[in-house]
Amino acid sequence: MASHEVLDMIHGALIAHGIDAVRREQDVAIRSEQLRFDAEVFETGSDSVLLEIYIFSPLLDVQPVIESFAGIGETREQQLNQAFEKFLRGVFHVAIEGLADHVCDNMQADVEVWQRSSTSWKIWRNDARWKIYGGPVISQATTELCSLTPGYQAFYAKLEKLFTASVPPGSHFVRTFLAGLNGTLIRAEVLLDNAVWQDGQNLAAGHDWDYGDGYQAIRQVILALPIGGT
Repeated sequence: MASHEVLDMIHGALIAHGIDAVRREQDVAIRSEQLRFDAEVFETGSDSVLLEIYIFSPLLDVQPVIESFAGIGETREQQLNQAFEKFLRGVFHVAIEGLADHVCDNMQADVEVWQRSSTSWKIWRNDARWKIYGGPVISQATTELCSLTPGYQAFYAKLEKLFTASVPPGSHFVRTFLAGLNGTLIRAEVLLDNAVWQDGQNLAAGHDWDYGDGYQAIRQVILALPIGGT
């Protein structure tokens, strides 16, 4: 399936949420122009694809935010549907609630405020607070329960402290991903504005996780919009 079919799927999801969106030739946009999406599909194997979603908004300092989702299945349709489902569960609601002023019947993003507390940042005092849209924590495991989930709340609290102590003013987008196999860490990835955030990755790798048995993985996206300045 080409990317134009993914754009049709994004347009359908927006319409289903009651958002006035238009399907254009190269992207999908809400009519207020506060948010638009583009997409591209890459073949990564005979049974898998990689779906990349590009998110544009004047509220974002980084253009675009890029999110990638793998899809596996016997057919191309199954592969793409699995990847698109991950997009819907992960970043979709964060984007429409944070960037398009949409409120779902059951809010999918957790909204809170993060505030810088260090006095050394007084020069940036007008940008010391962010409105945070935290996407759902998505887990995957070969066991009945994901062993990484119980430790995520404590990690999230550490991530907040690191973010407020070190990240400069403006809007930001964070993605966390952690995976373990048979009790061992196999991947810790924390991205800040599409790039590797080394301090964040070190924090994730050094956290006290229970990697459990089999394959365990956990993922989240976080949108941070400045309050009181840019």
